[in-house]
Order: sequence, then structure tokens, then C-alpha cells
Amino acid sequence: MRPALKAFLVAALVLSGIGPAMAVEPPATAAVEVANAPAAGAATIDAVGTPVPAPAAHPSDPTPPDDRIVTIVFGGDLGLGGSNQPVLSSGALRHGKRQGWSELTAGIAPLIDGDINFANLETVVTERNDLRANPKAFNFKSHPAGVRHLIDRGFNVFSLANNHALDYGEAGARETVRHLESLADYGLKAWPGLGVGREQAARPADVTVKGARVRISAIGIGGHGLAERKADGDQQRAGMLNYNRTGDYYETIDRLADAEGDLRILSVHYGAELQVRAARTDVSKLRDEALRGAGIDIVVGHHAHVPAGVQIVDGSLILYGLGNLLHPGMQDMAGFGICRDYGLLVRVHTVREQRRLAIRAVEVVPLTDMHIFTRPLEGEAGRQRVEVLNHLAAELDAPDALASGVRFAPQPDGRGLYCMPGADREPGRIGLLCKGWESPKRPSAELSRRIASSCGGSVVARSRVGPDDERRAGQERARVSRHRPDAPVGGSVLSSFFGW
Repeated sequence: MRPALKAFLVAALVLSGIGPAMAVEPPATAAVEVANAPAAGAATIDAVGTPVPAPAAHPSDPTPPDDRIVTIVFGGDLGLGGSNQPVLSSGALRHGKRQGWSELTAGIAPLIDGDINFANLETVVTERNDLRANPKAFNFKSHPAGVRHLIDRGFNVFSLANNHALDYGEAGARETVRHLESLADYGLKAWPGLGVGREQAARPADVTVKGARVRISAIGIGGHGLAERKADGDQQRAGMLNYNRTGDYYETIDRLADAEGDLRILSVHYGAELQVRAARTDVSKLRDEALRGAGIDIVVGHHAHVPAGVQIVDGSLILYGLGNLLHPGMQDMAGFGICRDYGLLVRVHTVREQRRLAIRAVEVVPLTDMHIFTRPLEGEAGRQRVEVLNHLAAELDAPDALASGVRFAPQPDGRGLYCMPGADREPGRIGLLCKGWESPKRPSAELSRRIASSCGGSVVARSRVGPDDERRAGQERARVSRHRPDAPVGGSVLSSFFGW
């Protein structure tokens, strides 16, 4: 068709009102960043100048809805071997019995389904059996073949700052760094918290997923720490920064706050073991200084080996403790009562908004048998542990700090679900997940009494066991006692049978 005739027909169609029905393929252009989209609710202008109300959410973002969602899976303490056991490339030893890698992880494999899958790797990573263990009750090491298997299962970020990172001294820490550096070729995205020299240990990790940049730092307890000044002469020692040393803590959160990114995550190994409540000093450091002061988006806590409450602070999130994820070096938690007998896996669903990732929904999955073949607690058993978290949440309400404890709605499969206001209107998976979500109802009076009784005190171990004696660790369970819930727990001289 000649150009003049074509132009005449198009003009005629436009004048007759038929033109808008014609489909014309636009030229190929680069995707528009979310940050360039107008704010929700703002008016846009159509081709002939008539104001048109924008859609309620994400008005002109051409990105498919699920590509804007970044899901982060958080797991607790993770290791692949019993205390002072040799390492094997074919599996983990517990009490001298070998368990294959696939056997150990079969129960949690379907849960490792995020864009970032995180766990606290509480072990030295080495294939050597000639390293000298520290003179303490519990020392953990894992073969790099096992960590490679975890990566194959989907884990791609490990925190390394914890009280077992130096179980085999500086030589063991260097082994861990060496092996994790090599595992980057197999899908490991980051392993913050341990390094050769202070700069590497304190450096925030940099992870990019779906075009979003996530920064992750880790700090722990135990070990000698790293020198603060070059004059101290050990700037190239292998180690980590120490949560209990003020300068180390502020350096960690300040560096993370200054790191450019869309979401900032701080992993903290802190507090006292077996406690379901953070000490007041720890709440001040994590809630007030890390989240409110430094603008960190998510804090995830470890070390207690039992889950603690979850708190929303002005749109940011604190997971005060996740308990154990999978660790043949730990004992069976089944005898510790409903408040402490489970582990916790958490999925945090975020949406890319205005050059940041905003938290929109949180799922919790209670776990059992974390000492050998971890699996989800399903149905009624899972629901009861979700109610435990809701019980602990009541103590985390702090309106003056813009903080509230998270109450999860128990789901039929044993999970718990929390949705931020408006999450049900999100496109894609989050909207489907949160459709019809309601705040949970109170549990039965009988279950409430049972939970309150189990959570009513702080369980502590009275004595520690000797090295190379896991049998006595099992007996230690009979010698636990309770003390007042408001008694100080930070800095306790009591030693845990899990190892300090």
C-alpha cells in the first residue's frame, strides 16, 4: 500500500473512533526500572491529554509480577558432623555412625526454594583430620563435600560468624575461608562474617538477584577476635569480629548501613543458649541500634538453639532466634517442652519498590528432628509451635519504638503466615499467598496454659560436659532448671551442654 493512501486510511479510522482498536507493535525498548514508575495512585495522561487514574499498585512496571518478588529463606544453626568426629567425603558421623548427605537433607530439600537461601554454618569446613581441636567440650568440623551438597540443595548464602568458627584455631578458620572461596564456582553467592584480616571479616557481602542488590553482614561471639589497629600486629589473622566488643559491633552495622543496596541483612550470633527471650541489652542493640538507628532491614539471630519471637519494627524485621536447622552435633530437642523442642525455617517475601525491597509477607515453618533428619512439623503439631511464637510476640509489642510482635495465622499444613497490610493486593505469588489472610484467633485455654508453662522460665544447663563425651551430653538434659523470666541472661557464667 502506498504511503499516502495508508496515512489517509489511518486518519479516517482515528476520526471514526476505530483507531484505538488497532494493534501496533511498539519498538523494542529496555525495561523501565521500578524507580522510574509513578507513585501508586498518581494520575497518568493518555495520548489525547485526558487524565486517567493509575492502577492502585505498581502502575507502569513492565516487569512480570513474580520477577519483582525476592524471597529469602532463613535457616538456623547448620553443621555436618558430630563433636570431635572425623570428616568424611561421603557423609556425616554422629556417634560414629555415618549418615549420607542426601539422607540428612531429604526432609528439608523441598523447603529450600527462595532466591536467597541462608543458614548459619556453625562449623569449620575442612577435609583434614589432623587439625588440633580447641580444649573445650564441643568442636565441629564438616567436609567440604557436604557443604557442596548443601549448595546443590539450594543454599547459596552462609553466615560464618559464630562460636564454632574457630573450633580448630586459626588454621581451621583459614581452611573454612579457602574452601568457601572455591565453592563460589558451584553456586555459593556469599559467606559473610569470617575472613583473613579484619577488612575481609567485616566486609558486607554483595548478592544480586532479579536485579536487586542485597547486602549481608555477620558478626558472632567466641574466639580471640581481630585486632582493631594495624599496630596490634595481627591484621592478617583469620577470624571474625566480636558482637560483645562495642567497637566491632558498631563497625559491622555502620559498614552495612553505608553499603549501597536494596536490602540489608545482619546475621548475629549472640546471647545465651536455650533462651527464648532476648536480653534487654540485646533488644536495644538489635532493635534500636541496628534497625531503627542504622536502617538495617532484617536482623536474623542465632546461638540459642531454640526459636525466639519475631518482631516488625516500622516495616523492618527481627528474627530473634531460629534454633537449629540441621546439625548432627546437637542433641535431640524433643525433651525440652513445647516452647523449645523445635527449630524454625522462615521465608521472607519482599517486593521491589522504589529502588528497595519491601517486606510484604513472612512464613514460618516449624521443624523437628534437627539433630539428624530434619523435617517440617505438620498439621496440629506445627500449629501449636506457631502459637508458641504468637505467645512470645506479646512481649515484643513496643509502640514507643514502632515495634510489634508478629502474630502468625496457623495454616492447615502446620506453617504460620503473616501478611503486611495491603499484601493481598500485590500481584503474583504474594497476592495469592495473602488472599483472605486474617489475624489469628486466640488458641484454646488449655493450649495457652501449656505454652505459658513451658515458656515461663529460662532453661539453663548447670554444668558442662567433658570433651569427646557426647553420651554425657544426652544425660545433661535431666539437669536443667528454671529461673525467673526477668532474671538477666546476658553474660551468664552458666555453660551450655551444646558447647560455648
